[in-house]
Amino acid sequence: MSTKMFWRRRTFFSPLISLIMMSIALLASTSIASAATVGNDVSVINWRPVSQISQNFARAAQTQATTANSKQQRITSIPYWASSFTYQGQAYPYTMVGTNPAKGSAITLVPTLLIPVKIVLANGAVYNGENKVRDVLKSPLFLPTSFKSGYTQYGDAIQRAEFWKYVSTKSPFYHAFLSIPAIFPTLTLNVPANLGGQITRPSGTVFGSIDITYLDGQLGAYMQKYHISPRTFPIFLSANVLATDANGTLCCIGGYHNAIPVANSTAIQTYAYATYNDPGFSIVNKKVFTTTDALSHEISEWYNDPFGTNAVPNWSVASEPQYGCNNALEVGDPLVGVGFDVGTYHLQDEAFFSWFSHQVPSLGINGYYSYLGTFTTPATVCTM
Repeated sequence: MSTKMFWRRRTFFSPLISLIMMSIALLASTSIASAATVGNDVSVINWRPVSQISQNFARAAQTQATTANSKQQRITSIPYWASSFTYQGQAYPYTMVGTNPAKGSAITLVPTLLIPVKIVLANGAVYNGENKVRDVLKSPLFLPTSFKSGYTQYGDAIQRAEFWKYVSTKSPFYHAFLSIPAIFPTLTLNVPANLGGQITRPSGTVFGSIDITYLDGQLGAYMQKYHISPRTFPIFLSANVLATDANGTLCCIGGYHNAIPVANSTAIQTYAYATYNDPGFSIVNKKVFTTTDALSHEISEWYNDPFGTNAVPNWSVASEPQYGCNNALEVGDPLVGVGFDVGTYHLQDEAFFSWFSHQVPSLGINGYYSYLGTFTTPATVCTM
């Protein structure tokens, strides 16, 4: 379907190039001293191991950011804004990456890191995320592409489309960009036999597998070792790997995003992990986890729920029964398996804020409740 871009490409491309150059400089000066899972080839859920301490920090951030007299963030993390909405008499606070689009044009640039993950299994099989770094850097996740909401990066395009009521009127130059990532040293994991192996799907495709609790612990240790700044957004990248949970009984997890407290501080480190799977390595026939599918899911969810604490009215989706009755503002979860291609890259459709908050009409582009228009009405309310 065709829609008019809000501005002509030439009026936007030059500022974006400038931002990319700024991002390189910003990264050079940076101090360096929820999961998608699949079961039975059809169900996909998100794995969000957010700690209670991190939740407390995030709630404090929400409270403080919505206090009229408090204009300075006290919690060190990526740039974020906070607000709340009311549904059926109950208030729902939330935080998102960037600035509030309802308050006018502003440009946010988040310093981003890309960390390849090389997984070496006990049987000698190697799955190396280094081989996918070039593909990810060339993808619409970082390079500008034509989207309904402008010529920009995927994550920014989703945010602009999600709040189009404001972007199309008072905030035309609203953006929340990811910087061109700094490539950090590869995280090599020699996975014990009881924590990883290989999974053969019914299609005959063989994936590497790794226990997600073990994996997340290794990611945390890496960030501590390299003194990753909580002001940056680290992305860990594997290739053709599926994570498992509950001693390998839950399969398969393609990615997740998380937030953890930084020791001896009031800082919160947000980060994401995802696999980049070769074409043909989809879990189901909908390109789930193919190329940038899992990573697009996690990046967009990070934008909309960076601390993993945004609670919304209970929702359910008949096509995603694995989520049951859910109250998380995780924009990718209701639409796993629904996506679109940009060149050789696969990207996921995302639910909009208005879908979760039951706003009528939607704030979204074309009055939609998801980027592709898959949802045309607010979420179905359910009972836990």
